[in-house]
Amino acid sequence: MSPRLASVAVVVALGALSVAVPDAARAAAPSPSASAEVIAAYSLAAPVAQVPSGLVVRAVLPAGATCPDLVAAVPRGEGVRVRVVPMRERPAPATTAPAFDPITVCSADMPVGATGAAVGGRAVPASMPSRVERLAIFGDSGCRIVSYEVQDCANPANWPLSIISESIAAEEPDAVLFAGDFFYREDGCPAALQALCGTSPPPVTGAPFTDSAYGWIADVLLPMTPLLSTVPLIVSRGNHEACYRGGNGYFLLFDPRPGTEGTCAPVSSGGGLVAADTVPSPTYAIDLPVSADRVLRLAIADSAGGSDTKVTSYAAVQRVSYERAATLTAERPGRESWLVTHRPLYGFVSDTFATPGQPFNPWTSADQNAAAAGLLGTYDMVVSSHIHIAQSVQLPGLPGQLVMGNGGTLLDPAAGYPLPATAPGAGYPAPSWAWVSPTFGYALATPNAQAGSWRISMRDPAGQQFARCGLRAGSLFCTDTP
Repeated sequence: MSPRLASVAVVVALGALSVAVPDAARAAAPSPSASAEVIAAYSLAAPVAQVPSGLVVRAVLPAGATCPDLVAAVPRGEGVRVRVVPMRERPAPATTAPAFDPITVCSADMPVGATGAAVGGRAVPASMPSRVERLAIFGDSGCRIVSYEVQDCANPANWPLSIISESIAAEEPDAVLFAGDFFYREDGCPAALQALCGTSPPPVTGAPFTDSAYGWIADVLLPMTPLLSTVPLIVSRGNHEACYRGGNGYFLLFDPRPGTEGTCAPVSSGGGLVAADTVPSPTYAIDLPVSADRVLRLAIADSAGGSDTKVTSYAAVQRVSYERAATLTAERPGRESWLVTHRPLYGFVSDTFATPGQPFNPWTSADQNAAAAGLLGTYDMVVSSHIHIAQSVQLPGLPGQLVMGNGGTLLDPAAGYPLPATAPGAGYPAPSWAWVSPTFGYALATPNAQAGSWRISMRDPAGQQFARCGLRAGSLFCTDTP
């Protein structure tokens, strides 16, 4: 699929969708009979307490289709045994109808020890890495369509998600960390802007949320196909996956845990349906081996809710997430930890957003930095997105903050990022250093020999480095490269 075709938001007959499996992935997998019905198939990192292999497989098919089998190759003795695992439907909640009626979502746990796997003739990643040498990071990927702002979804230069997906897949990373905000098609395309988004699926009329099956196909499943088919995905929920926005699709398609598909199901109120409250889903951890005596633990904290501009009562609700993350990342020999939370704990926006004559606070995520205060001592780095740029911020004595919100959605202003003189919230010191780049792309993190030390290459959509960063002992530093 060409970047241009993958970038155009089209409503296609579901039964006709078919995407080729990369040759390398197909060669590594068993060869069941092919099926043109599979719209997307991918593997998600899951807590090993729930999925012993650490990997759950999802398949998306047209409505009414029978869930296919997951066919996996598992070594046995001198040979290979083929395991056939029936996939089970992951049902969309009844109160989301008809938004997700056009698709069937199927799920299965990957068998432990699998070396190759396929669903309906389409290869899927079969295992979590035994050793991480390259970890791709990005977030905020969808094409922005709201009443007041429309991105050019038909132009891959202006919405480069398909190109970014191809470039990440070409890097052959061991895993991909997605920091949240998949879904951005929150409105119908305005009549005057049909050249930009004319075929984009609009939200379902009357639904108390903005996403749909067709919206997720256009915004995520088609443009991200090269990546989904080749690399395990570690996901974090973003504020665009709040329950009144894209939360129903997120929990149906991308939350890796069993039984969570109804988390955002609309509820009855006053004789109709209203969006469910957005509350943090439980924090969990994913371990990535770096060497025989070194493991990177990622604590995944849901920060879909809360206020960016002021501290509210939500901070107390959110604090439980960060307390659990701190417990999961308690210091242990050989373990280093990153906190993954969509809203940055100390990220700042451009002062071009300031209202003339009004006080301006550049810091975002007020509820989140209040909720996490005093609970960050176990981390080397905080990984987020949310702000639509690439950014790194260092506060004295605290882990470096990496922001990767440049994964395809409309970028924030290119100017107006002076180092703030203030702290992001009560109990935080003022920043000592920051770096900002309003450039589309992704990051590729590679471990150095020393524990806690990583080098991070910032790549543009085509895979060319535009900046490099270093992480060591909790300090993060980035610089532009020619």
